[in-house]
Amino acid sequence: MFVSAPLFTSLATTVAAQQGPLGGWPQHSRARPAPKVVSPGAGSFTLPPSDAIVLFNGTSLARWTQSDGTPAKWRVVDGAFEVAPSTGGIMSRDSVGDVQLHIEWMSPIPARGSDQDRGNSGVFFGGGRYEVQVLDSYRNPTYADGQAASLYGQYPPLVNASRAPGEWQSYDITYRRPRFSTTKKVITPAVLTVLHNGVLVQDHRQLVGPTANGSRPPYEAHEDRLPISLQDHEHPVRFRNVWYRHLEPLSGEPVQYRSPEGEVYRAMPRTSDVATAHEQLEGDRTHVPRYITLGVAQSNVRQFREAIATFTRGLAAIPDNGTAQSRRDRAMLLRWRGHRYLSVREFAKADVDLTAGYALDSTSYGILFHLGVLRYLQGNFAQAATLFAKAQPRAPDGGELTGSTDWLWLSLSRAGRTAEATAMLARKPDSLAAPPGYAYASRLKLYRGIVTPDQLFTPADTADVQIATLSYGLGTWYLVKGDTVRARGSFERAMQGGGWPGFAFMASEVELRRLRNRLRKK
Repeated sequence: MFVSAPLFTSLATTVAAQQGPLGGWPQHSRARPAPKVVSPGAGSFTLPPSDAIVLFNGTSLARWTQSDGTPAKWRVVDGAFEVAPSTGGIMSRDSVGDVQLHIEWMSPIPARGSDQDRGNSGVFFGGGRYEVQVLDSYRNPTYADGQAASLYGQYPPLVNASRAPGEWQSYDITYRRPRFSTTKKVITPAVLTVLHNGVLVQDHRQLVGPTANGSRPPYEAHEDRLPISLQDHEHPVRFRNVWYRHLEPLSGEPVQYRSPEGEVYRAMPRTSDVATAHEQLEGDRTHVPRYITLGVAQSNVRQFREAIATFTRGLAAIPDNGTAQSRRDRAMLLRWRGHRYLSVREFAKADVDLTAGYALDSTSYGILFHLGVLRYLQGNFAQAATLFAKAQPRAPDGGELTGSTDWLWLSLSRAGRTAEATAMLARKPDSLAAPPGYAYASRLKLYRGIVTPDQLFTPADTADVQIATLSYGLGTWYLVKGDTVRARGSFERAMQGGGWPGFAFMASEVELRRLRNRLRKK
């Protein structure tokens, strides 16, 4: 359509005022042009892609904490979570640099208040420094750089794509972290792109510094990877379907395992413990405990493939001369390497190592236990039961005894030997005390009927591995009882956190595939 020159100039001036470096407007100026209102298309729920990390799955805030690191106090309700006014903001346990974030939110209904005192919250990056505003901006005038989808105090959205209170809205945000020189000067600023309900409202915006109320502070150098935060502004805003994708190469975080479904699981960065163990090993490459110390340190930060390489080096360095010491050393290294092949789901290689280790030392608790887990994952429950029964009396402490007892009950039950499993628990072989809050001990209480499914989880159970371990035990308990629907839900819950190296997580993967295959055959 033809546009006359005066009208074109007027439109260009308005757009420039919105898009320029702050447009020359004082912060929170009420004279700044309000973005045009547009009606977004229908729908907001976007399923996470295969490489996404889910921060909220509809049931648990385990991946969030208060700012002091204590469990998040916000309410989980109707598959969403809601700001609990006056409890403070929450932040993700995960830290991110360059990232794509999807988050859905809903303003309270009925709407109360006006201006900034209506459905106010915020999504923050950079450890609380850079905010994308959350606000009920549906027929609610406020200053332009403070309405929904503004980069607070700096840039209004290009348009107002808000939905009414009580309707779900979505943000798709790309955050590029600022880069700082070694002298802590800004090399490149933080950049944000935002789609609000599928409408582009912030197009590669460069922030002039941290967002703030009533001021525009300068940049200060900070860590590259920091939590995502959500604001408590005293309004019960709800959120759901929160997930993110890493957008930058993560130094020291190589891929450790890629599931058949396309999920990618990475290592964590190298730590001082790993560096120290490296130095100690280089001082004596014939010392088997040093290979194990390094491999364990690498495993503690999920560098399992690096640990496998370490144990492989150890096996190459230790003479295979048939002496009793050589056999013990090689068995121990095979035990650890086999364990780490389990972690990255290379079950065939784990089988070779653990079987060879068992041939060298059939009394090793670690070999018996991990070979039992492997047989269980392979579906050979009878052999798994035999191995856990052998491991049980060789457990080195109360925690391991509790664990081997738990897995023995699982194996016997899955092998159809439920009477035997019940009789085994009745003998109370787990006589040594386990650590407080130990998940296997809680699972045994469920199997014995001491606690119900509703009592299995406690408020203290927030860690990913803890939730996965409890969920898998509950799922198998349901499965043994023939309740595949609840079993499936528990297995899915076990996989919704970040505890992917744990046996409960990998067992849940296996169980869900078995259930899917069973459905296909019907």
